[in-house]
Amino acid sequence: MPSVTFDRVTKTFGDATIVEEFNLEVADGELLVLVGGSGSGKSTILRMVAGLESVTSGSIRIDGRDITHLAPRERDVAMVFQDYALYPHLSVRDNLSLGLKLRKVPKQEIARRVAWAAGILSIDPLLDRKPKQLSGGQRQRVAMGRAMVREPLVFLFDEPLSNLDAGLRGQMRIEIGGLQRRLKTTTVYVTHDQVEAMTLGDRIVVLAGGRIQQVGKPIDLYRAPANRFVAGFIGTPPMNFIEGVLDGGSFVAEGVRVGLDSDTLTAPAASRLTLGIRPEDLEVVVGDVLDDADAASRLAGRVVLVERLGGTSHIHFDVGTNRLLASVSGERLPSVGDLIAVRVPAARAHLFGADGRKS
Repeated sequence: MPSVTFDRVTKTFGDATIVEEFNLEVADGELLVLVGGSGSGKSTILRMVAGLESVTSGSIRIDGRDITHLAPRERDVAMVFQDYALYPHLSVRDNLSLGLKLRKVPKQEIARRVAWAAGILSIDPLLDRKPKQLSGGQRQRVAMGRAMVREPLVFLFDEPLSNLDAGLRGQMRIEIGGLQRRLKTTTVYVTHDQVEAMTLGDRIVVLAGGRIQQVGKPIDLYRAPANRFVAGFIGTPPMNFIEGVLDGGSFVAEGVRVGLDSDTLTAPAASRLTLGIRPEDLEVVVGDVLDDADAASRLAGRVVLVERLGGTSHIHFDVGTNRLLASVSGERLPSVGDLIAVRVPAARAHLFGADGRKS
């Protein structure tokens, strides 16, 4: 399978820079996920690969071949869109085969590819139906099949699950991941949903304002975010943040003093910093009393809400002016109004400087 190389790719519309100096290589057979909020440039990047948007500067190569200025049909890529883009008057079979017919692929080869894709996607019984007779998940499988029969060098997915309900999105994530591993086709997948990104991607590119914030494996972005934006974007529920200063090897804010690993601190004393701690890393001790020996690694909070979600519960609590959240398991939970002791493991704490970068 080919690689995809972005070399200082920039896209502007008038005075607005949508993508700036995008440098990246997608490895052979890799499923790379571009994730970010609205306006981050992720879909524009995908459309530049497909040839649906022009590149202002820089270049894009597939398997070493410069495709920057080629027409879309010359690039040998296949794109799956958010809205399926199926022809409503054509059967599933004809939707799958139309692109091949336009390319004058022999009929026998078309039949082989359609049968192959339909078998993999389990849509064989649907081949004679029209799109309006299909569920959302079935339509998405047909859209994927239409891309598969092209046998392209690269698959491009543009938020393909956004129109599906939550349960079906989970099922389709599993199917897309399994399909990509089976076909081993180099894939660039765009989503705004960080759960999709974490579960699907071999690597994730986090984007904001048209610039790369961090690239890495899902677990690396989760455990070692490069900046506050990545820390807040990756992870569900999102990371807790507290503004404060360093004081004698501890992080201090209103009602908060958290002992830190002094050997890893790089910021000078009294620096304005942000402490980040993931809800699942907080340890709640119901009915415990803070003692002097352990106070440096704990804080006291007043419970304002308890969300019982089954195996996991979310405890919302106030510490000074800070509203924090702890994600816990177990049946023993505090009640609203209770004072709780919350341990903050120093090894799990993240510090970010005034510029948002990891300290």
